[in-house]
Amino acid sequence: MSSSTQTMSRQVTVDIVVQPPSIIGLTRRLIPPVVARTSDPQLISDVINNSKQVYATSMLTSTNGEDYTSALNGNWNVTAQLIANSGGSRGGSSSRHSRSQWLYFVFDPVRIGVQGTYTFTVVISALSLTEGSSVVVGGKTTRPVTVVNQAAPPERPSSSERQVLRQLEAAGLYRP
Repeated sequence: MSSSTQTMSRQVTVDIVVQPPSIIGLTRRLIPPVVARTSDPQLISDVINNSKQVYATSMLTSTNGEDYTSALNGNWNVTAQLIANSGGSRGGSSSRHSRSQWLYFVFDPVRIGVQGTYTFTVVISALSLTEGSSVVVGGKTTRPVTVVNQAAPPERPSSSERQVLRQLEAAGLYRP
């Protein structure tokens, strides 16, 4: 069975919901980790029905465009994790529809083994075993992270990032 990689004609919206720290010590665990998500209904259906394996790959790129992915240690290729979020009740019979589903991609633990300034590019793909193909469906780039050869103080995630991390921790997908 041969396999191929294709690019879909439609792009899936990908959000980086937890950014990497702006500065980190060499070979230190990224805290907070990079977390991406999508709410694409077709990908969620593919995961629920087990018709495709949805995964994300994190690539590391220097400010001059060079690929430094080989300098990553840890989980830089992860499988989608389905989480249902409960939305606020808006009253009436529509309150039961306030639940939303997301596919999360948690890159933890990850360490960077080379000094410099980089961005992570998260690329989401869908693998169909029946068709023997992998399709790139979307991607997004993080803010820069600078890796230094000294201790760097931990960075506090934003309130929205903390909320996502608490949700992932409650689901057993992240341990601080």
